[in-house]
Amino acid sequence: PQASEPLKLVEVARLTHDIGFSGWPTWSPDGSVLAFSSNRSGNYEIYVRRVEGGQDVNITNDPADDYQPAFSPDGQSVAFVSSRSSRTGMVRIGSNYGLEFRTFGGDLWIVPSLGGQARRLAENANFPAWHPDGARLVYVSGPEGHRSILEVSTQTGESKTLLSSSASKWEIVKLQFSPGGVWVSFEATSGVVSIMPAEGGAPRDLLEASSYVWDATGQRIFSIVRDPLGGSRLMSYDVNEASGSVQGGPHMLGLLTGLLREPAISRDGTRLAVGELEEALNLTLLPLTPDGGKPAGPEEFLSRGQVLDSNPFFSPDGKRIAMASDRLGPKEIWIVDLDTRRHTQLHLPGRDLSVDFPTWSPSGKTIGITRYFPGDTQAIWLSASDGSHAEELVAPRHYLQGGPFSPDGKWLLYSADEAGVSQLFVVEIAARKSRQLTTSAGDKAVGAWSPDGRWVAYTSNATGNLELWRMPFPGGKEGRLTAGAERMRHMSFAPDGRWIYIQPSHGNIYRLPVSGGALQPVTSFPVSGLYLEEPTLSPDGRFLAYCRSNGSSSLWLLTLGKALPEPK
Repeated sequence: PQASEPLKLVEVARLTHDIGFSGWPTWSPDGSVLAFSSNRSGNYEIYVRRVEGGQDVNITNDPADDYQPAFSPDGQSVAFVSSRSSRTGMVRIGSNYGLEFRTFGGDLWIVPSLGGQARRLAENANFPAWHPDGARLVYVSGPEGHRSILEVSTQTGESKTLLSSSASKWEIVKLQFSPGGVWVSFEATSGVVSIMPAEGGAPRDLLEASSYVWDATGQRIFSIVRDPLGGSRLMSYDVNEASGSVQGGPHMLGLLTGLLREPAISRDGTRLAVGELEEALNLTLLPLTPDGGKPAGPEEFLSRGQVLDSNPFFSPDGKRIAMASDRLGPKEIWIVDLDTRRHTQLHLPGRDLSVDFPTWSPSGKTIGITRYFPGDTQAIWLSASDGSHAEELVAPRHYLQGGPFSPDGKWLLYSADEAGVSQLFVVEIAARKSRQLTTSAGDKAVGAWSPDGRWVAYTSNATGNLELWRMPFPGGKEGRLTAGAERMRHMSFAPDGRWIYIQPSHGNIYRLPVSGGALQPVTSFPVSGLYLEEPTLSPDGRFLAYCRSNGSSSLWLLTLGKALPEPK
């Protein structure tokens, strides 16, 4: 259909029925074939299939994970990302804002669309997108939160930078050329689509949207919007490719009950292939041996069903866990009694978009909470653990995340944006005054206090990789404890202060001596499909609590047609 014609969703059909995750669909130019990635065989592979029916064909067939495919404009090749020779494996990263995951790790490869010998084009590459001339690809690289965009020639392998990490303030999760090749557009985790000249230049915002895709005419962009009450809305926007501007919209084309993402549109503009995510993050408890070095028994799920639990935190006596959960809609704070397994909601005054990152004070009477407000701002609040009182501790600002109380209860650690870099701060509880702890390069993620309160552990991407660091409190020299390409997050100190528990790339949990050293495995779950979020150690060191991924995703076909005029 022409871009000027009003459209509506006229048909929905399921394309895949396999167990596990299928996603990242991409169309062949003639619209007869889809390529996608699936872990149905135990690891992610690239498959192609005829849309009208037929056998799926594995065109990568490698023990490593292969994902994020992109059909070439001539239909002869498929670019994809693979971990077969990369610095890290496939790294799946969650979001504080709900059911959103992004995947990084791997290198850029290319393979004939019917299968054959694959060749590597670029290292450390994600989200490949073809230029319409088929002679080059753009991809995302660089450190987290400051992703770069590079272009590589498919013939020579020569690359050039279109957007440097030093000029980037974005966590980029999708790239596309506009159909005429005039612009490179990208989606960031902030929910904004930006554009920049195809040959490089300063990006500018185009529209607020997520899971977007250009129509082949260059006059329309489709987007999938998550409905706050559940389901997804398919939207369209009228755009002018020549000027890189929005001309009208949004127009709602249809409302669906599933959680849809990763749209890909056929060249004729009549069909969208999308992934439907059926995901859960369930609060899980794992007992440990007395020395804390390995599991002492099986996991126990403390929540069930299609819920998103996040950021569990043990009370000082170890008898309760505070967490955030979306079981009733937007994320709220819930407290789980470990004796009765009862879940109780903690109500806060006023209105917000979401809440997260609960942390107990040493007395057990107060919980620190991060609240999310419109305008992409966050604030830290203190609430009585029985819900009897709550008040603001740190006023709203951009990119703020609350952390734990110091062992003496006098301070609360948090991170916030300072001149474009996420730095560590502490707020004095009694005086309600904040003080900046770090000023060094690299974004810092809130971590943990040592049991004696003399040290703060955190992660930083100062070296380009997210690694574990520590510094003395109230200030002093920062020291790096790990080295490597894995994404280090979610640290806890052992009760005796001798070990720091850490999680590389959302997989199995390890520990290392507090002064640094070799990582020692604590858990050894099968790696394929493993995704654990926010592991934390109990005060006595006998349990780990975390949120375990349970779910799947399938591919669906959405057919668009001309909307009938409204009756007069």
